[in-house]
Formats: sequence, C-alpha cells, structure tokens
Amino acid sequence: MGISVDDKDQKLLQLLRQNARASIKELAAGVDLSRTALVERIKRLERDGEITGYTLKPVHKKTEIKLFLLIKTHQPSCEIIAPRLERLSSVKACHSLAGSIDMIIELALENIHEANTIRELVSNYPEVSEVSTSTILKTHFQK
Repeated sequence: MGISVDDKDQKLLQLLRQNARASIKELAAGVDLSRTALVERIKRLERDGEITGYTLKPVHKKTEIKLFLLIKTHQPSCEIIAPRLERLSSVKACHSLAGSIDMIIELALENIHEANTIRELVSNYPEVSEVSTSTILKTHFQK
C-alpha cells in the first residue's frame, strides 16, 4: 500500500491534468521540487494507481452544415433583401440570378435548427414568394 497523497501530489496531478505533456522541468517548478524528486513522485503515483495513464482527449469539432436557400421574389427586390441577409452571420454569400430563381443564399450552420430558423425568417420577408432549400451533400472539388 502506497503513501497517501499530499498537497504536492495534488498540485502535480492538477498540473498533469492541465497539460500531460509538460516537461519535467516545468512540473518540478510548478510543485517546487527538484527534477529527481519529481520523477520519483510521478513513479510512486503511477505505482500507487493515482496516475493510471496519459490519455488524449479528442477535440470535438463543430459539424458545419452547408446549404443553399433558393429564393423567388414577387418583384425585382434583391437589392432590398440582400442587406437584411448580410447582417446574419450564417450567411456566407448572396447572389442574384437570372432565370426562374431570383436569389441563391449560401449558408454555413452548426445545426439544422438554425437552418430552419433562417429559412422561416426569409420566408416571412414580404418580397419573397417562395423559398426552397438545397443541402450540400458532398463537395467534389473547390477552387
């Protein structure tokens, strides 16, 4: 059975939790011990089961959903709609088009709920007659 964990052990464990890759020199300075004393302390903490391993915690990246809103308007009103959309952080681009669709809006969002919120907002603009959504499933290449 090992020696009980003291204040220096607690401080060392805290430093290791913050940065398991810290150098022996940094750790020794952080707990006010010599390098030799620190190494012996780490060995004892490992042997006693206080330190059972050094693990990597994966960073969870936010998933970004990219999609387009395809907008039809009642009259030529892209110049009215575009400034409203520019204020929304999720809107990455806004284009006026020739043809059956008047505008295409590129969105980059964290979740589908946010997409629905923006779609509802745009649908309620008085100048908008129709909004459809197209989600990017795969980008084959981008230049």
